[in-house]
Amino acid sequence: MRRTVLTTVGTSLLTNRDCPWEGWNRKQPLPEPDRADAWLREADPVRACAETHTWQRLGLFDQDENEIEVVLIHSQTPDGQFCAERLVSLAESKKLKARRRQVDGLDYSDGEKFNRGLRHLARVISEEIRRGQAKTNSTVELAATGGFKPEIAIATLIGAVSDIPVHYIHELFASLITIEPIPVTLRAEWIGTGAGRNLLDAFASADDLIPLRSIENLLKQDERLLSLVEIDNDDVGLSLLGQIAARLVNTPHDSWPPPTDMSPEDKIHLESAPHHRPRGWERIVRILADSRYVTSIRYEGSATGGDLKEARDNESDLLHHIEGSPGLTLRISTTATTAEQRRVVQKWLRKGLKI
Repeated sequence: MRRTVLTTVGTSLLTNRDCPWEGWNRKQPLPEPDRADAWLREADPVRACAETHTWQRLGLFDQDENEIEVVLIHSQTPDGQFCAERLVSLAESKKLKARRRQVDGLDYSDGEKFNRGLRHLARVISEEIRRGQAKTNSTVELAATGGFKPEIAIATLIGAVSDIPVHYIHELFASLITIEPIPVTLRAEWIGTGAGRNLLDAFASADDLIPLRSIENLLKQDERLLSLVEIDNDDVGLSLLGQIAARLVNTPHDSWPPPTDMSPEDKIHLESAPHHRPRGWERIVRILADSRYVTSIRYEGSATGGDLKEARDNESDLLHHIEGSPGLTLRISTTATTAEQRRVVQKWLRKGLKI
């Protein structure tokens, strides 16, 4: 399974109390790149900076280098670029694929330009999500720990409505917070059909801006559409709301089933399973029980079977066989109510189990 991990970049690498340049501020010169690279390669990733802390918790440094790509999304500032370049260097030293993308407009100049930068950020993240999802047998995740506070908020929202998990960690946390994809769609008729849909379709193949004259008639048909665009002289771009709307209107209505609030302990019902069980079964059961789309895990038998295959007697259950002597087959009930929803949960659990 290939993994693409989009990572928003902040400046904790420069401001971290544990780094050799402790006390650095933006009025000072940036550290020497070679010195920073050498320190970062030897530093504890949990303490080095927010981005490496997140990567460590995601297990990126422990996996096959041919299966992981990290994309560093950074601001249009010298310090943001510096940190992104250092993180690319570190990732490559760990045999990961890595590249960076700058978000134009995200800088310290003025609020109006920064707002345009946030719009550009939404487009960049959406592009990278589509690129990652287009790869065969691939998953996309968003590590939204670093960057400006509005940048993190927008990245989290775009990820959550784009069917990808969003990860966040605080420097004092021992584990990740993962915001799972949310099953939300934009159902308003004015934006999902007619002039609204035609407006969003006009931007579908555009890089960023389109001529005002090409959509002027659409804007005249419904004045509410003005909230979806930003007009700059004779050019028009999608506003932040427009960027989000473009993602939402294309989200399948039932792509994700509703989550459950059951505790993991209440989902596990393996009393009838043999006392002797395969090695590692506890970890597998824990991963399954932690999913908000799983409602119960029961003993199905010891016969051989597949990895998370679909049960034939309904559209919500999955069967998972754990090899061993004896083996252990689990029946996993989910919140899915359709075959499509079950496939989404199945893919999500496969990623968690790394199968």
